[in-house]
Amino acid sequence: MTSYQSVIRPPYVGKTVIDYLSQKFPYHSFEEWNFLITEGRITVSGKLVASDVKLHNGEILEYNPIPGRIKEPEVDGNYTILLETDELLFVDKPGNLPMHPAGRYRTKTLLSFLETKYPKIIPVHRLDRETSGIVVFAKSEESRKWLQKKFETREVYKEYFAIVSGDFREERTLNGYIGKDIHSAIRKKMVYSPDEFFESKTCHTQFYPILFNHDKNISLVLVRPITGRIHQIRASLLYLGFPILGDKMYGSRESIFLDFVNMGMTDSLKEELGFDRQLLHAYSIRFVDERVNQMVHVHSNTFKEMELYFPNWKNYVP
Repeated sequence: MTSYQSVIRPPYVGKTVIDYLSQKFPYHSFEEWNFLITEGRITVSGKLVASDVKLHNGEILEYNPIPGRIKEPEVDGNYTILLETDELLFVDKPGNLPMHPAGRYRTKTLLSFLETKYPKIIPVHRLDRETSGIVVFAKSEESRKWLQKKFETREVYKEYFAIVSGDFREERTLNGYIGKDIHSAIRKKMVYSPDEFFESKTCHTQFYPILFNHDKNISLVLVRPITGRIHQIRASLLYLGFPILGDKMYGSRESIFLDFVNMGMTDSLKEELGFDRQLLHAYSIRFVDERVNQMVHVHSNTFKEMELYFPNWKNYVP
């Protein structure tokens, strides 16, 4: 089994090994982490350590799991191949399936499933585990670099659907900045701002209202991200005051995410969220393939909540 590596960064600098492991990686209990330390499964900078050793900035902690010790969560493995060419694979990813191994997910990932059918398959970009829709894989390193360059030069055009809280009535364009939210207790949370701030990156997104469901007070929004920043759509919609339904990190209460990490999806959390995953869906992707002189334009299937609450959506989408 592949080992895990983690670089020590603030705010974990100065914490003991056991505190770091139990706080940052709660998929094992405090007692289980202590057991793994005594079993010699944890090293820091290549050396075995005791549980009370304090960590320093930049050190690399490595965890060598006992096979079968980590129980992987259940996933939705019902992915669909939308289009396959000689060099690329367009896949419709379900909403509860990680892209690649990380955390507790080692074998139950989209990449792992595809590797059982294709001799070589490489992700060109990524979607969050809970985000559904189109994702593209390359069948060679050359094709990966070719298409990734198109992403970088903004020659790949993507559209998403999001179901958000409230009545989203007007077209909106956000052209600002996104970066780490230093005021959040969540390490990987980002924040959008119209003004530049420390270590922020430019962020440009277009939003188009499609339909409003009066009974549920929810809106279907078409999103066109111009840049491709991490959590760009989710952070931008929170800034606009229309958080995505089911979003644990960018919803009305960010501590929902911490509750979910510590306790899992409880009945009370699901009731508060409304859905057990964020209702964000990568709907289409389009680019020119000069190698074969052809426009590539692929649409995904829609997701069940969209069909349920907005059955007439096709009448309003160009």
